[in-house]
Amino acid sequence: MRRGALLIALLFIGSALLAGVGPTVASPQPDPVCGACGSSFEDVAEEYGLEANVTHSTAAIQVHPNGSATWVVTNRVNESAATQLTQDPALLNRVARSAATDGWGVPHVYEEGDVTFQSASIDNQTVRIQFQDPDAGTRHAGILVVDYLHSEGVRGGWIFNVDRFSIAGPPGSVVVNDPSATIEDEYTSSDVLPEVSNREVTWEGVSTNEYGSAFYDDVYLAFGEPGTDSVRVDAALSIATAPIWLDNVKTFVLPALVVYGLMLGGVTAGARWGAYSSSSARRIAKTIAGVGLVGVLAATASAIANEPSSFAGLAVIFLVIGGTAVVSPRSFRSLRGALAVAVVSVLAVGVTLLGLGLISRPLGDVAPAVFRGMVFHLPLSVAPVFGLAVARAETNDNPRLTVLAFVGALVSLALAGMVFVPFDSRPWGLALIFTVGGAILAGLLGLPLAILGARQWASNT
Repeated sequence: MRRGALLIALLFIGSALLAGVGPTVASPQPDPVCGACGSSFEDVAEEYGLEANVTHSTAAIQVHPNGSATWVVTNRVNESAATQLTQDPALLNRVARSAATDGWGVPHVYEEGDVTFQSASIDNQTVRIQFQDPDAGTRHAGILVVDYLHSEGVRGGWIFNVDRFSIAGPPGSVVVNDPSATIEDEYTSSDVLPEVSNREVTWEGVSTNEYGSAFYDDVYLAFGEPGTDSVRVDAALSIATAPIWLDNVKTFVLPALVVYGLMLGGVTAGARWGAYSSSSARRIAKTIAGVGLVGVLAATASAIANEPSSFAGLAVIFLVIGGTAVVSPRSFRSLRGALAVAVVSVLAVGVTLLGLGLISRPLGDVAPAVFRGMVFHLPLSVAPVFGLAVARAETNDNPRLTVLAFVGALVSLALAGMVFVPFDSRPWGLALIFTVGGAILAGLLGLPLAILGARQWASNT
């Protein structure tokens, strides 16, 4: 039994180390927010043999009710470049057309739809370019959602290579969401936070750095009627991001489910062995509870020291399930009782994470992480239920109960994976390592809990 206790402890420590590593998201270079503005215009001009120096740049975008948008870009250039463009209208049109339609013309480069060049002119060293984008936004729940600053591919961020960048909704509409809500100060400086005025969102005076200021968060702009309630806004944004989330589930969660299904084969064998083992159910429970108690104490100490305690939920699961098996072994006499223990353990995870989080952060920042943490630990919380069901199916010769146990375990991992993957952006491919690795850990750490459930049921019958 000492070897078993050591194995449980090593599994716990190994999973805690891996849990401390967050999902890896690619960090490519941020893209210019306007391909016809500022330094981007200079780069295009250079390709045509024109040495242009843009001293001031603006982009005004008018979004229409059908989701299309008209862009008006102005670039104040140096005198020599202005002279060449004035004397050669054909060169002006070639440079302007290329800047508007080629490369990173508009921010949402991962979407379909061709930009249509409309006109170019120059007056007093100021180049004016106008073009149209047929796919600036879409309507959901009666709200026009503009996703210019929301990457459909791997999140990379945006460079504001422009002195003033504004997006206006259709006449009669207003901005009904908070564009700053998803911008995190940890990665973005305050000089790129937008100003909202009725139906217009504006970033102004942000190109103070050599290449312009940047932010690394995806932003949706929602335009609707005045007085639109927040429920409709949330629904519209959720619908807009749903295809991205569903694709993440297909790409990263489904492979993990396959791996977890294979792992459950080993857990099933372990549970059947546990049901007929001569090992003391009480001793197994004490070992699991002891590992959990040490983990909870370590997590509390880490939180007090403002250090991450990513293994806190795992420790609570072990402590609650093991402790219940010691104090009230009859709780594992039936599937209903084991499910009740699972519910209590998940609630205990929520309470613990909430308490540890409030030590250093406000409730509003802690609550989403607490919910995710509770769902993350579902596969472990139901592991004793799985073991009990397998042992009961073996005793009663009821294969259907084993199938139901498999389905329930897979559903619990699916829910954990659905919460784990990003809802509105695509993570890098390495995220598959974490989802599949999580499935493997869920199987390994669930094994002793499943054995405990099977052994407790056998002891009570």
